[in-house]
Formats: sequence, structure tokens, C-alpha cells
Amino acid sequence: MSRLLRILWPVLLVGAVAIAACTARAVEPVAQFNVPIPPDTEEHPIAIEFMPKTALGYVDWVQALQGGTITPFGSINEGEIEMQPIDFDVVFEVKGDLPDVVYPHKPHTEWLDCRNCHPDIFKMQQGSNPVTMAKILEGEYCGRCHGKVAFPLYDCARCHSKPK
Repeated sequence: MSRLLRILWPVLLVGAVAIAACTARAVEPVAQFNVPIPPDTEEHPIAIEFMPKTALGYVDWVQALQGGTITPFGSINEGEIEMQPIDFDVVFEVKGDLPDVVYPHKPHTEWLDCRNCHPDIFKMQQGSNPVTMAKILEGEYCGRCHGKVAFPLYDCARCHSKPK
């Protein structure tokens, strides 16, 4: 074992245990909403094996975009003016013990034009969107994409990220 590995393995082990503990805690509240958790044997096409992964092992599309692994077109229509990303967060206060939800506009607007969500899915006025996990699971609000074409809904810490 190399000297560096001998020094780092306790740190790596503690990190892996911490991630596992966070993941276990993150999945617990999902049970009350009957969020389906796929089996660990889920197979991914070999074409995405080189992609960066999240702590739960799914493709981290935001990291892939920011790291230059992928460079999608802004539109399928040639010559269409592309929006520039907007960098600000919206915080949804959550009742109970779960951390509050942080909605980061930047990674969303790196992929999507504002008109994809506003005003049909989200009204652009603070407090005017009664977002709940039940509604998200029914395909409303964030559930229009997440759990379908964006990361799964049981990766709780991705959204519930602002400690109280």
C-alpha cells in the first residue's frame, strides 16, 4: 500500500460511512410518500459509464455540463437566441425536521429556457406556489421533470440542502 493511500484510507472510509448514513437518513422520510426506490441492480447503458456520478451513483448531469463532458445545444432551431443562465436560488421553507429546499436557478437555466416553467408550472411570485411532496409525486411542480428525466425524487439531500 502506498504511503499516500495509508494516510488517506481512514479519511476515505469515514467519508464513505458518512455518505451511507446521509443516504439512509435521506431515504427514511420518503417512505411516507411511497416514493419507489429502484433495485440496486439497475443497469445503465455503457455509453454513460464515463459520466460523473452523484453520491447515489446516478449520472450527475449538472457536473457533466459544467465539466464539459457534454455540450448540449440550446435549441433545436438553428439561429434561435439562447437565454443566458440566471444565477440565484429560491428557498422553500419546509415544516418539520427536514432541511429547507434550495432551488438553484443556474443549473436549471443552463438546460432550459425560463418559459419551460414560468408561468405555467411556477408562478413568479414568492409564496404563490403551494409545493408539497405529494404534488411533486403526482407530477406537479418539480415532479414534471424529477423522477422522469432529471434525478430521482428519493435523492432527498439534492433538494433538502439548507439546514434550519
